[in-house]
Amino acid sequence: MGAAATLPVNIYQDQDFYVPAFIIKVQNEELKRVVMNDILSVTYTDSLANVDSFDMTVNNWDAGAFTFDETAFKYSDKDTFNPWKDVEVQMGYYRNGKSELRTMLIGEITTMSPNFPQGGSSTLTVRGLNLFHRFRTKQETKPFFNKKDSDIAKELVDSIAAEVRKKSPQLKLRLDDDDYQRNIKKEEKIPYLLMNNQFPIRFLMERARDLGYELSMEESSQGSNREVIFHYRPSSDVSRNTYILEWGKSLISFQPTLQVANTVAELTVRGWNPQTKKPIKVTVKRSDIKGVVSPSDLGVTEPDLAKKLEIVIDRPIQNEAEAKLLATNRLRQIGEVLIEGKGKTIGVPDLRSGSKVEIRGLGKRFSGTYLVTSSTHTIGDGGYTTDFTGRMEKL
Repeated sequence: MGAAATLPVNIYQDQDFYVPAFIIKVQNEELKRVVMNDILSVTYTDSLANVDSFDMTVNNWDAGAFTFDETAFKYSDKDTFNPWKDVEVQMGYYRNGKSELRTMLIGEITTMSPNFPQGGSSTLTVRGLNLFHRFRTKQETKPFFNKKDSDIAKELVDSIAAEVRKKSPQLKLRLDDDDYQRNIKKEEKIPYLLMNNQFPIRFLMERARDLGYELSMEESSQGSNREVIFHYRPSSDVSRNTYILEWGKSLISFQPTLQVANTVAELTVRGWNPQTKKPIKVTVKRSDIKGVVSPSDLGVTEPDLAKKLEIVIDRPIQNEAEAKLLATNRLRQIGEVLIEGKGKTIGVPDLRSGSKVEIRGLGKRFSGTYLVTSSTHTIGDGGYTTDFTGRMEKL
């Protein structure tokens, strides 16, 4: 994501964090207050690699029950949190009596797990996944010939929509047209691409990662009718805030790790061009890639024996341009994990995977800009906190 797409935000400046709150909707209706009062904690987790999820712990014991038997269990035998029910999770704050909650997840309940301990009262853990989980309809094998990536994405989203409509006629899916029109002008046709025994949504997520694209979605509802819009676009087109976190102030804790075991100096992609009947070989050096932190940037001398070469031959490629793109993105992914860190700050609903944080107060080597790769938001007895992992980026 380019620097022009980021806006530095000091999370403590003019902020009020005194009243954290959450709202849970099941089947598009807010839970009743008596049920909300039984929720002990709510956690939302997202990452660049996995489907977003949530879990919450609910008091399952009726303290006012007259008998000490199964009738005292409030939810484990009821349908309140049954699997497959639609769920929406909102988290955030009330500021001066006004709600500033953010929708964190729209999905479905997938797990309910009651706990009956030796000592203490019974609780119920409820877990769920976002709507991407529901779109894993069936695995397919399908070749694509002479198509652009966004054309492939549109075809896959349309096929997922057709499958979903068979089970949920009120749910509509489509690819965002504005994203499609912008992308199609820049993309080149791919002679051949194979989806090999994969869920289309998983294939699309992996393809987005290979291209440096972002796959996300937004949902709107009108009564029982719902529409899900997929966004498939370069990460550089997505504008996000960069949050300033300073140790001892807004940054509660941070643990960075510098590791060089998997460092690669250059990467070669080999393949076969079916049109020219000639082999393909493209090599990209780390020094050719902008925005990747190198050992020398950190004051670490890299010996010649440590400059490893990696060769990729297990991915289908059709021409040198595609091979170079694959090599560049793969080498970038390897280089981006030179410094990784995990931290904790006050709860910030918009601090999620794909955001950036500017870490301050850790000295020259470990202070800097990190791309958030995962986040965990928790509201419980300890208030609202956000844990995150990230990788350092070179400015």
